[in-house]
Amino acid sequence: MTDHRDRIKSQILTAAIARFQADRHEALATLDIYLHNSVAIGDHSSILEEVITATKKLAEAEEALASLQINFMPDESDAPEDDE
Repeated sequence: MTDHRDRIKSQILTAAIARFQADRHEALATLDIYLHNSVAIGDHSSILEEVITATKKLAEAEEALASLQINFMPDESDAPEDDE
């Protein structure tokens, strides 16, 4: 039963990571378009608001990914060291 629970936990964690990575990539693409390819935007009267929204989405996704990393994906460097 534990293997089943571990598999479900792993799948949920993987799905959450994938969602936040997708949100991050979307925000980066949006910001890249607004900041580096303004010709593609055309007449966009609320560009500042769009940049702010995309920046917040980027920050939220990166914060969420970092939180999952810290709390559910411990780094090998956090493991106790062997005294040899």
